[in-house]
This record gives sequence, C-alpha cells and structure tokens, in this order.
Amino acid sequence: MHEIENLTLNRPARPAHPGEVIADILDDLQINRADFAQIIGVSTGMVNDIIEGRIPVTADLAIRLGKAFGNGPRLWLNLQQKVDIWDAFQANREKYEEVISLV
Repeated sequence: MHEIENLTLNRPARPAHPGEVIADILDDLQINRADFAQIIGVSTGMVNDIIEGRIPVTADLAIRLGKAFGNGPRLWLNLQQKVDIWDAFQANREKYEEVISLV
C-alpha cells in the first residue's frame, strides 16, 4: 500500500474533514462564511456544507480554496483523500481483506 493509505488506515479516528480546517482558518482571519463564499465564488450554502463536512472538497473547490488561501489545491485534495480512504476502509474493511495482493 502507498504511504498515505498506511497512515490513513491505521488511524483510530476519522481524519479531520477539510471543512474543519477551513472553519479554523476563517476564524483566525475573522472572515464569515457568507463573505468567504463570495471570495471563492460559490454559494453560502455550499461553504456551510463543506465546513459541516456534508460535502467533499472537489478538484474545483480545491483550486478555489488553494487560490484564496495561497497554498494551492493539492493540500485540500490530500485532506479530502485521507477522509475518503478512511471512510471507504471503515465501510468495506471485510471486503478489502478478501482482495488478494498480486505483488
């Protein structure tokens, strides 16, 4: 398995959703959700859904977040990937254990 998978799957608790990180940054910058939604060009509802962890950070959102925060899209996609892998593994652990490794 790849390094990110090992680090993610061995965690006892779900990794932080990118929305939690966004909420912390917005608090630090004292920017409300409605203003941030305007900054990144999406609806306030979408920002709320991301922050509450109801929707994932897509490639489009990662680009917008990366530009707004000056850290690029890769960070946001990596955070989302960790959550997605952990969730999938928790939901399908028994099925994955049945998969035979070819290498």
